[in-house]
Amino acid sequence: MNVLIDASNIISGGGLSHLIEILEATSLDLLNSNDIDKIYVVGIDATLKVLPQRDWLGVISMENSDANFLKRFLWKQRNFKRLFRDYNIDIVFNPGGSYFGGPLPYITMCRNMLVFETKEANRFGFTFYRLKFFFLRMFQSISMKNSLGTIFISEYAYNYISTFYPSIRLRNYDVINHGVSNRFRSEVKEQQEIKDYSITKPFKILYVSILDVYKHHDKIAKAILKLRLNDALPVEFIVVGGKAGGYKKFDIIRSQHPNIIKYLGKIPFEQIQAQYKEADLFVFGSTCENMPNILIEAMSSGVPICCSEKQPMPEFLKDGGLYFNVEDSESIYNCIRGAILDKLQRENIAKISSKLSLQYSWEKCAKETFNFIATCYKKQLGGSNKEL
Repeated sequence: MNVLIDASNIISGGGLSHLIEILEATSLDLLNSNDIDKIYVVGIDATLKVLPQRDWLGVISMENSDANFLKRFLWKQRNFKRLFRDYNIDIVFNPGGSYFGGPLPYITMCRNMLVFETKEANRFGFTFYRLKFFFLRMFQSISMKNSLGTIFISEYAYNYISTFYPSIRLRNYDVINHGVSNRFRSEVKEQQEIKDYSITKPFKILYVSILDVYKHHDKIAKAILKLRLNDALPVEFIVVGGKAGGYKKFDIIRSQHPNIIKYLGKIPFEQIQAQYKEADLFVFGSTCENMPNILIEAMSSGVPICCSEKQPMPEFLKDGGLYFNVEDSESIYNCIRGAILDKLQRENIAKISSKLSLQYSWEKCAKETFNFIATCYKKQLGGSNKEL
């Protein structure tokens, strides 16, 4: 069996990291056990050049199609049928979510819950992004309906879509969590009493995430300012992430207190682990995730965590963190304050979350992914459409 991975819309971010990591974690033995002879990846040159080199892995360049989605879409319409024939492709794996590649059987993924959670999408207002989510919801719904199987990366995503979108009838599905790179794994950081900190040696609270409207950086910044200005706690808020729709509100607050709130901008992914190691507390204030990869990274880094109570965060963090309602500034304030003042509690939750993070590996993700692809393909050959 030959598998074609449609990476035509995988350009950067979590999608690219997922593709690189599962290919790095795939072995010839894993492929042989699933009767997979060859994997081909089709994508733009910038994506293909960062993939691992393996004898069983071939790459197919979408020449002159890097510029925009429309060019890539037209390239696929012109070339995919030929690729199926020339490379003897049996099944397509479409990790991007929306499939327009032609008549071959395919497996798709559900990655972005902003596409399906209309309440969260509405935070973007009447913007291009809101319109984009509408069309993606339509395209991805059709892709899931027509696929041999759909991979969800959290139980929450499967439950949400099966509950609120019953018209999406899944032929087969599985929940396959992403992994976490070993470079994030650290021993649980030794905790100190807050009295051991000072203005010159502040208690560092870290938030790593794009500054978008559903990440609520401004609300967390206000809570941390209250801890510093009203409670006289020697805290410092460090924010890492690219600018997006939530940056303006955050920056108004930051610019008034630059000595308390530090914005480091977007840091290369391969350097992020250094920020976790320097942090005393990690906060995660998102209200829309499928699988919160950044949260898993923080868990594996051994840092105590205060987190949004919105699912799916509790699905992964469980008892390994303290929770707040990010829509309620007092809830954020009380949660972070409680963590800061209780050294033993910080130690306890960091140990729990670090242990929980061990169940997420790219080797496990790769194994389950290719097992699922092979099983769906063999079931199709046998004429069965029961759930796995």
